[in-house]
Amino acid sequence: MIINKELDSFLRASQYVGSDFNLTQGAGGNTSFKSGNFLFIKASGYKLSDALKKNIFVKVNCRDIIDKFNKNISEQISFELKSNQNMKPSIETTMHAIIPHKYVFHLHCLNTLSLVIQKNFEDKLSLIFPNLNYAVVKYRMPGLSLTKEIQKILEKRKPDIFFLSNHGLVVAGNYVDDVLDKINEISNSIKTFSIKKFEHNSNALYEISKNSIYRPIKYNEAHQISFSKFQINVLCSGTLFPDQVVFLGIRILEIQNKNELDKVLSEYKQKIKLPIFIIPNAGIIVPNNISSEAEELLLAISKIISKIPMNTEINYLTKFQENEIINSNDEKYRLKINNSI
Repeated sequence: MIINKELDSFLRASQYVGSDFNLTQGAGGNTSFKSGNFLFIKASGYKLSDALKKNIFVKVNCRDIIDKFNKNISEQISFELKSNQNMKPSIETTMHAIIPHKYVFHLHCLNTLSLVIQKNFEDKLSLIFPNLNYAVVKYRMPGLSLTKEIQKILEKRKPDIFFLSNHGLVVAGNYVDDVLDKINEISNSIKTFSIKKFEHNSNALYEISKNSIYRPIKYNEAHQISFSKFQINVLCSGTLFPDQVVFLGIRILEIQNKNELDKVLSEYKQKIKLPIFIIPNAGIIVPNNISSEAEELLLAISKIISKIPMNTEINYLTKFQENEIINSNDEKYRLKINNSI
């Protein structure tokens, strides 16, 4: 564990946000703390909820990373982050480094995500948070591309909150309690849509998945979106944010019966990341071999979609942006580590 007592409040705060499903799911999100020339940041693939139980943070030379970033020496940054460490720093390390505040918390807050995947969400932000010092960041691939987009903003002004389009939330500050207060204020202030609760059709799900390599998702709450045509369309029409691609792939399909399931599977060549299926007015079925992290993320997506007002226009990642994530060595590494611990 990190020995420096100065980091105790940081570790507790990291575990706090990591233990709240609305703020963090699985190994998503990352937090950092600056001390002198150094940055302590969560290792890629590790869970913030383990902050007080395991050594999940790595120490990097923040000054060197910033210098190399400013000189646009991406190869040396990559070497700096990979050298002589058993754990690899988060893919977002450069972003944490250039944000000047002592503490930086990047979270995939469900309430925030339900807003930043909407078209023209910036207009709603100005009404909800007229007094917060925030910036809206265009979607960019996590890592150096996102850091460069944030740097453009920092060259003009110094916000302490960043709403990342189709990605999540970054809150920074020089006092950890202030950061937590702002995170809770933002999450609690975003009003969410409420729908009538339905009982999922377990008999229909059993009949469709019987004698197949599928089963109903273990989270009953996730089935709720199958009772709304709008929400089914949102789920099946595209990728909402990067972790969806990393953990679930890009195919979530609507089917009506077992014949349609068998037909899709007979034509489906890839056996590693099978599609997710949603059955209207019944629920969701998932592959038997789905990872716990992927299944948890599917619950998160269902919660996000259930918070969106009916008939809202949605921004999806483009095919190019999906392929960027699929082909990212950093994301492949994060998935590998996440599946091994």
